[in-house]
Formats: sequence, C-alpha cells, structure tokens
Amino acid sequence: MARGLGRALQRAVSREGADVDLEGEGRSLANARRRQVFRYFCLRPCARIGDISRALKMSQATVRWHAWDLTENRYLISEGVSIFPAGLIDPGDVSLFGALATTGRAAVLAAAFDVPGISFQDVAPRVGLTRQSVSKVASELAEFGLVRLVDDGRFRRLYATDLLARKREANRDRAVAFEEALLRRLTDEGLAPELVRREETRLLLRFGTGAKRVLLEVPLDPYATAWKATA
Repeated sequence: MARGLGRALQRAVSREGADVDLEGEGRSLANARRRQVFRYFCLRPCARIGDISRALKMSQATVRWHAWDLTENRYLISEGVSIFPAGLIDPGDVSLFGALATTGRAAVLAAAFDVPGISFQDVAPRVGLTRQSVSKVASELAEFGLVRLVDDGRFRRLYATDLLARKREANRDRAVAFEEALLRRLTDEGLAPELVRREETRLLLRFGTGAKRVLLEVPLDPYATAWKATA
C-alpha cells in the first residue's frame, strides 16, 4: 500500500504543475527547476553538483545557479563544499552525508544492508570498484560507525549497523520543525501553501499565485534516502 501511495503522489505531482514556473520575482520555489534542485537536496543532503546535474538532466551551471539562489534565500545552507536543506539534518552529520555523497560510499553501504556479511570480494563487482577501493571505502564507513568489518578466514565481511536507524528516529522532531518552517516561509513569500498530505517520510504541498497552483513532494527522511541507489 505504501508503494502504491507513493506512485499516486508522484502521478499527482506530475499532473499538477511540476514543470510550471509561478509568477513573482524573488520567490525561490516559484521556479520549477529550483523546486527540483531543492527536492534533490532533501533526498540527498550534501549531494555533489555533478550528480544532481546528471539525475535532473540540467547543466552543472544551472544546478549551481539554483543552489546559490536557494542558499541566498535560506532554503539551503552552504558549509564548505557541502550544501544541505536548512533545518532538515543534524548539523553534526554534515560530514557523514558528505561521505555518502562521495563516489562509491553509498553503493558499498547499500550492499552491506542488502547482503549482511557480504565479503569485500563480492562487493567489488556489485558496485563497480576494485577490492582495494572497497577496502578503503569500507574503512571510512566504519569510522563513521555505519558498518562493522569482520574477519572471516581469508575473507573480510561487511555488516551494516543500526546507526542510521537511530539517527532517523532522533531526527523526527527536526523533520516536523523543518516542515513548519517551510510552510511559514512559503506563506511569507505570498505563495499560500496548503498541506495536502503528510506521511512519516514526506509531505505533499500545493502552493501558487492567483489561479496557478503547483504540487511539490518534499522528502523528510534523508537518513533513509541519501545512500539508496534510486531517488
């Protein structure tokens, strides 16, 4: 049922103005492409510009421009090379999300979740890395507490920990505050937001100017989505 509801939400968003620009200078989320960039950062905080460019089929210059606008208008925060939604994640986890955005990290973590105890030898072809690269990535993930490394004879095996599950639980109140702040911001910008649906991991908003309204699905659970292969 949850997957069906997710597909229904996606169909609703696609029907109602996903690619429509609203009127009004200075209203950041009035721009359709900017809404896409904002949503991607909610899915994957600290994502790299090149990855967003490929995923959204925009030029890197376009992604940078919209990320800059969203940062200037305080929808996003820029910290060094990392960009993430204001208020959605624990600031202490910026380095963790930055690591997951680095090539290979998320794929290796996903393999550890998919196949508990998977060996480095089996991870390598699965994620398209050499065994040496898998060893380096796994050690970095272990430093963050995301995986455990276990020696098993001539094999070295990976086990995902419950760290992300605990962080997801601890982030629930922050996600609610993020939602409330987003609604206030859209109201302040004269976009008259309406909360269409709220689920544990996302919300669906309708907003606009005059008779023109759009829908925006906003992910609220980056600790579950930042490392997954598909968004």
